[in-house]
Amino acid sequence: MDLGVAILFGVICAAGWFSVLSGKRLMASLDSGLDPGAAFLPVVVLGLLSLGTALILIKGLYRLATQGRGGRSIERGDHGSAAALLVSMILLGGGVAVIGFLPATFIFSTAWTAWLSWRRTGRPLRAALVGLVLGVALCLFLYVTFVSILKVPLA
Repeated sequence: MDLGVAILFGVICAAGWFSVLSGKRLMASLDSGLDPGAAFLPVVVLGLLSLGTALILIKGLYRLATQGRGGRSIERGDHGSAAALLVSMILLGGGVAVIGFLPATFIFSTAWTAWLSWRRTGRPLRAALVGLVLGVALCLFLYVTFVSILKVPLA
């Protein structure tokens, strides 16, 4: 499963890097002095995503070398979860336009972290609390980083 995830994220990273690096004006914005420019955020996000992809790939290759093919594979019920994630990401884009970036991000992140926590632990109250805490933490992080520090409006 790790190798499949690494391949999926590798394709996403490759498409992202191709898009960012082929934008000459976008990449030129990195050389504008103290202002990091418009390319800063995509480069940081793609860099972190690429690092995560490399770590997942290394983990998968290590497991394959040490354990063979006996690891966990994709289960039948996982396909519905993947489809729900895709649909909710599309709804997130529409929600940003209707209710704003931070409220839509809060709803999306709270719902998904609560669901993932419930799926892992089977404890609904704890899962709801985890979802709320992580949703608030993500929104605070985004607000402080972009609005307070970088002076980028999120509206």
